[in-house]
Amino acid sequence: MGSEEQPAWRAFSSGFADRVAVVTGAAGGIGLAAATALHAYGARVVLLDANAPLLERSAAALPGAVAMPVDITDSARVAAAFDAIAERYGPVEHLVHAAAVITALPLLEQDVEHWRRVLDVNLVGSFTVVRAALAQMVPRRGGTIVAVASDAGFRGGGGLIADAAYAASKAGVLSLVKSVAREFAGTGVRINALVPGPTDTPLHQGVSDELKQRIAAGLPVGRMGHPDDMAAAILFLSSPAAPFVYGTALDVDGGSMLR
Repeated sequence: MGSEEQPAWRAFSSGFADRVAVVTGAAGGIGLAAATALHAYGARVVLLDANAPLLERSAAALPGAVAMPVDITDSARVAAAFDAIAERYGPVEHLVHAAAVITALPLLEQDVEHWRRVLDVNLVGSFTVVRAALAQMVPRRGGTIVAVASDAGFRGGGGLIADAAYAASKAGVLSLVKSVAREFAGTGVRINALVPGPTDTPLHQGVSDELKQRIAAGLPVGRMGHPDDMAAAILFLSSPAAPFVYGTALDVDGGSMLR
């Protein structure tokens, strides 16, 4: 580190000011928490989600934030959305990809259409969004991407709140992150995965309070995660405070992986 350079950690609080940050799955849960955190640090936040009414309400709580309803399984619309963002607000410098669907169906109750839907949103959607971001970041030789995966991607599904299709899709997201990091590390674009453990988000709307308590009791920390727990880790991975972090899978799971 040269005499004129500052330690990376000093850049954390100022690393997002006036930068264009796109967040998918931003109508609620981890996506909205990440968008709120980035907005608080001065980023120009664009919120993407397929749920247009909820997205508009979420964006309205963040002055200056922009809501863009987008189905991430539609690659043409994703590309068009990123082009429109670059034209109106400037090139995308940060991407937080949190959009996902989840179910907890036993394997024998799943059919091919269930698998296709889960993998189309969670894995194919990840490809379309990451590719669109890379198209703007690589020529500019810089940018950060954080893809939200899941501890189910490591340990498998078939549990209380995740099934095999969801687990397989998130394992694919983890592999995608590793592959992109390996291919593009030399371009200055950093991509990493956030790996939440059981987290109380709108994805788990059908989960009873009793079941949530059982899940929390099974974690070393004694509680489920909160979207704000994940947003703090996303800020770190996206910030100049993590300049040497490439292709990692950061567990933010209350000790879930210790079991």
